[in-house]
Amino acid sequence: MLARSRTAQQRIFAVLAVLLTACVVLTVVFDLLESSLESHSAFYLSESFLFSSFWWLFVPIIFGQFYFARSHRTTTSNVLLAVGPITFHLLVYPAMIWALSAVFYENTFPYRQTLEYELTRYGFILLIVYPASLVLYRLVEGRKADVQPRPEAAAPHREATFARSLVVADGAKRIVLETKDILYFSASPPYIYVHHKTKRYLHNETLKSVLAKLDGGQFVRIHRSTIVNISEVRSFRSRSNGDYDLVISDGTELRLSRNYAAEFKTKIRPGHQLTAE
Repeated sequence: MLARSRTAQQRIFAVLAVLLTACVVLTVVFDLLESSLESHSAFYLSESFLFSSFWWLFVPIIFGQFYFARSHRTTTSNVLLAVGPITFHLLVYPAMIWALSAVFYENTFPYRQTLEYELTRYGFILLIVYPASLVLYRLVEGRKADVQPRPEAAAPHREATFARSLVVADGAKRIVLETKDILYFSASPPYIYVHHKTKRYLHNETLKSVLAKLDGGQFVRIHRSTIVNISEVRSFRSRSNGDYDLVISDGTELRLSRNYAAEFKTKIRPGHQLTAE
């Protein structure tokens, strides 16, 4: 979309350049025809080209108009941006003709004479071109603003949600266990055991799937066959081979594999009451 907007601007400038070139050529041609129709009037290409500089002034003035239009968007600014270039062009053109003719031509064209010629021949063009160019610039600027990618609204912060309970089977009954009261999980393919503070339950799930539901800050895998509730760990002792023995709150001893030791140690909270041996 942005590329399209830039292409549109380039096309506008290209069209303006073609139009200005055409106007210069037509001015020279019309002067030639006018001199041919009027026997008392001679045609001088250099003078015709000099007076056609009226059209070339549009280039720097329109660019200046666009430059100031970027940072001035009030109603007053728009009026000044439309009227200012007209006045500037009207006054500069006779001065430029006077200066160039004084330097490069035998005859100097008086300022007032050129001003009257400009008002008579080109006054209505000035009244049309500069307001129209400003309107055109505002339209292109508006389209460009419409296709600018808008910053996405910040997504509301969502706290991570974890399972706070687990439904297990106890014979024909279904029991809801609070996850905070679960000591650990152990694998018994194709099932797992849920070791609760009060009882052990056989559960139809895998360690991987159940771990995905739990709070990773509370439950950690310590072996390929064991997940422990880290808040229930009371002590751990090194086996001197990279493995550790963990003792949990009910006195059960679990093995901490060297492959999971680093993650276990990073999840021990500051102030966690346990003994390392």
